[in-house]
Amino acid sequence: MRSHGWYDLPPFAYEREKGVLTTFLPTPPLTPTLSPHRGEREYGAAEVTFRVRASALEARGDVDAKRLRAIARRVFSFDLDLSDADRSFSHEPALSRALKSRGGRMLRAPTLFEDAVKMLFTTNCSWGATRGMVSRLIELVGDGGRAFPSPESVARLRTSTIESRVRCGYRAPALSLFARRVASGRLDLSTWEDRRRPSEEVREAIVSERGFGPYAAEGLLRILGRHDFYALDSWTRQQYRRLYPGPARSTDRAIARRYARFGAHRGLALWLDLTRGWHGEPASEWP
Repeated sequence: MRSHGWYDLPPFAYEREKGVLTTFLPTPPLTPTLSPHRGEREYGAAEVTFRVRASALEARGDVDAKRLRAIARRVFSFDLDLSDADRSFSHEPALSRALKSRGGRMLRAPTLFEDAVKMLFTTNCSWGATRGMVSRLIELVGDGGRAFPSPESVARLRTSTIESRVRCGYRAPALSLFARRVASGRLDLSTWEDRRRPSEEVREAIVSERGFGPYAAEGLLRILGRHDFYALDSWTRQQYRRLYPGPARSTDRAIARRYARFGAHRGLALWLDLTRGWHGEPASEWP
């Protein structure tokens, strides 16, 4: 869960003292009702909680058990096989420890659409700005007022409404187009999760979407368990130079040289190295 900052973005909420992670899932009501404002079916939101009991993950929520298991598997990246990465880091004690403390499994949203929109909202802004955009989008069209909105809900919004209500700046047209493409079926997000596709091909597919540059594409690939790229932004560059002082102008080249030996796991090696203070109990630093 401490792999990155997703736990701090709604609808996720984390109670550190209790060790409970909460989110909300959209769920149709038993008796569908019509919105008096839009003439559309209104949906509720089911609260789902995750905690560890007796060294096992416990997931609870008023949703179908099969769906609940699938959600837990996705949220905690249980589908990833990190054995190759473990072997790659065998001669790097710090990286190996971070991997064994589950730092290599990125916390994901219940859907890739939510992951992608949140990644779009992290580009070229502060974390506080990202959190504000996510919160306002949920308040505007979130299912049940609490769950992250569906592509269909966002696709029905005018771009001008997104601009004025979500206040996400230049990202508004990109979000509108992305939601419409997903809602219409013209963009099948499952192809981004297809493990048979080469990482470079998936990266190019993501970059081809409006608003998704190299950082957003590579950040999504990291969440999906692909670590062929570095997803460099201002934070990673500054953190690298804090750990390994040197001229700012050569940071990207220095990163490429230091982690190239890890091959397909080079991006994970970089991330675990930069976030070394997030791992262990208690963590000395938090995302």
